[in-house]
Amino acid sequence: MGTERAAATRERSSHPAVDAPPTRCAPGLDVALNAATVGRLMADADGGTRARLIDVLQQRHGNAAVQRLLALGSGLAVQRWAVTLPAGTTDCARVVSYMDANSPYRATSGWARTNARFSWGGDPAYATSDGVTTATVTSPTVTKAVAVDMPRWTPTDPAMRSAWTAMTTDLRAHEAIHEGIANTWESTLRTNLSSLSVTVANRSIATFRAAVQAEWDGWLAQHQADQTAIDPFTAVLDCSGGGSQGESTPATPIAGLEGDADLGGE
Repeated sequence: MGTERAAATRERSSHPAVDAPPTRCAPGLDVALNAATVGRLMADADGGTRARLIDVLQQRHGNAAVQRLLALGSGLAVQRWAVTLPAGTTDCARVVSYMDANSPYRATSGWARTNARFSWGGDPAYATSDGVTTATVTSPTVTKAVAVDMPRWTPTDPAMRSAWTAMTTDLRAHEAIHEGIANTWESTLRTNLSSLSVTVANRSIATFRAAVQAEWDGWLAQHQADQTAIDPFTAVLDCSGGGSQGESTPATPIAGLEGDADLGGE
């Protein structure tokens, strides 16, 4: 499974900014709206709840709080592909054009990628009744591997630095939701594998593995559907904060696309 995101430029608005209404939180949750406590809440939450918690945290405390939350998360190392634009670049359109041309994921989707892969293991236990042989999985194991790849760049222009930080924070927060969905499915896959009983034509290991793999592939397809359900997502590179960025021509947003699910067993 892979997900990728891309960003777009936004022109400076000629209209006065309008303050957004304050975020209201239920009293019972208000005390928990910081990175550490939200992180603990997210550990046992489903994918939709994780998304809402990140959204509320970002609205109430800003991008820095989301960054702290991610830092306190699973400890997953984020890979970084290098953006080699001059650090002093101030034109959002130039940045978008460069990213579209040089991202390692440009052929499939965009600028970042989260990939979750699962494999299974276990031994067969057979039972025969009325001439029908069934197999269950003893000592079942589920292995998950998750990789996140994000762009790395350190612009020096204040407006560009602010825009880049906001965009990559939004991008990273969305990828964290995909990670949460993978975490939930790791537990689901383990439960499904533990309770699985399949009919087999014979007691060969190849027949057993093929029967289990067919069920496994179906579960991974459901996992992929959950991942796809929260897309498309577009993080916006917004240079409207000052300088010449307001004169940049907006690029067309590129919606995130899902990669192929990893359907391989152990």
